Amino acid sequence: MTQYPFNMAADLSFYREGELFLGSNQIRLLKRVALDGSIHAAAKNLKMSYQHAWHLLDKINQLSPVPIVLRQKGGRDGGGCKISPYGLKLIRTYEKKVEELIQYMVE
Repeated sequence: MTQYPFNMAADLSFYREGELFLGSNQIRLLKRVALDGSIHAAAKNLKMSYQHAWHLLDKINQLSPVPIVLRQKGGRDGGGCKISPYGLKLIRTYEKKVEELIQYMVE
C-alpha cells in the first residue's frame, strides 16, 4: 500500500425524516455521556453548553426507533444517564463505517 504524506478524515451523517440523526458531533457526545454518566459532565468535558447537548440528545431519541439515551431521574445521587445497548451498537457501527470509508478512499 502506498503511503501518502497527508492525513485523511471522513465524516458521515445519517438523516431520518429530513433531520440529522447522527453525525460526528452526536457520536462524540454519545461516547462522552457513556464515559461520564451524565449530560452535564459530558457537555462540560466537550466544552459545549448543557442546553445544546440536551437538544442534540433529545433529537437523537426522538428520531430513533428505540431509546438511545436512557435518563435516570435525580435522587440523592443526582440521577444521570446512560447509553442503551442499541446506542452503543450505533456508536460502534458509525465508527466502523467511517474507518471503512477512509480505507476505501486510500485504496
